[in-house]
Amino acid sequence: MNHPEPYSPTPPIVQEKRRTRPAFDRRLIDYEEALHLCLSHVTGNVAAETVSLIGSLGRILRQNVESGIAVPPFNKSMMDGYALKADDVRQATAERPVRLEVIDEVPAGSVSRKTVKSGQAIRIMTGAPVPEGADAVIIIEHTLLAEGGHVLVNAPAGDNNYIINKGQDILAGDRIAAAGETVTAVLMGVLASCGITAVDVSRRVKIGIISTGSELVSPGTAAREGQIYDINGFSLLGLTTEAGAEATFLGVVRDKSDDLLQVLNNARHFDIILLSGGVSVGDYDIVHETLQRADVQEIFWRVKVKPGKPLFFGKMGDALIFGLPGNPFSSVNNFYLFVRPVMDKFSGKTRWGLETGQAPVANSMILQPGRRKFLRGQLRLEADGCRKVWIIPEQRSGVFSPMTRSDVLVEVPEDRKMIKEGDVAKIYYL
Repeated sequence: MNHPEPYSPTPPIVQEKRRTRPAFDRRLIDYEEALHLCLSHVTGNVAAETVSLIGSLGRILRQNVESGIAVPPFNKSMMDGYALKADDVRQATAERPVRLEVIDEVPAGSVSRKTVKSGQAIRIMTGAPVPEGADAVIIIEHTLLAEGGHVLVNAPAGDNNYIINKGQDILAGDRIAAAGETVTAVLMGVLASCGITAVDVSRRVKIGIISTGSELVSPGTAAREGQIYDINGFSLLGLTTEAGAEATFLGVVRDKSDDLLQVLNNARHFDIILLSGGVSVGDYDIVHETLQRADVQEIFWRVKVKPGKPLFFGKMGDALIFGLPGNPFSSVNNFYLFVRPVMDKFSGKTRWGLETGQAPVANSMILQPGRRKFLRGQLRLEADGCRKVWIIPEQRSGVFSPMTRSDVLVEVPEDRKMIKEGDVAKIYYL
């Protein structure tokens, strides 16, 4: 991940009006149509590469993985105790313990070459192979040492006999992971248990991020009157990196078409380019016409969602371009709804976008109908034990800090004027 670098000295505020009138009377396209268009332009996956198991965390598998061995590779003791024949101790009690001869000891990592016969036991440690002839392990708590190399057993063997049989976890030839899965920490452990040292994964999706706006400066730079610190560059850098991309911040670009055109022309090698700001219909929103100057093929502009209506999607050579709104919540919402699924499909994942579910709503909110709404929400466990979603009262797209308290987005159909306490809503897990 390439981090944003602060500008020094502070650049002067330079603004340039757009040269053409935007065609803002066009139809707003529906959410599902917009998402379909985005995904339909991902015509292949990024290249595959081989990485070591230790470097595979978070990567997307490009191969089905089968185990070449059984796990465990032998009948394994689950506990410290004594390996023996279960029939020998079936009647054992504290009052009438069974006396057995101890013929060997086997710590983990060693193998006993002796065979357990009736009346015999072998001292065994957790993880050690169960000796031939034994079909149970008695835990050490149910035994007492006796003179003459014997042990007293005061309880019968348990139902599972404290043995994990060979291949009880994984059999040789079993599929343990499929192409399109994400390598999690747990899956890394499973792969390691099979002796696997390297896997084929997708290379990371390469994403270039551009913040536009003459009012923006990076943290660490003194902001002049009328300037604010860039939020979107940092949030998008974090979101794309969390999602597994190789993200590069290309800087804050002033509201000058020539400046933006130069950055775009140098960014054609990325898989995805994210611009934030300047895609609406204001006098100084120069992104849209600059994209035209860069020979970007427009696929759609403006979507029937709230927040995030001004979304632009297009193609520049092999690179897909998203023009995200400048309001921070709008920008992040568009990322979750449209950019993240495209990233997932690019990388070869079998499931694209955020996980979804349903939850009853804990509080009511009056809404303006007309667009599909995505509200910031927080899952809470109520006193009655029911998990409900609390809709955060502050939903203005320019107010960003409530995102730190949000763990879901709550979807509301475009015709709804109100969402009421008790309604069951579709939620997107952040």
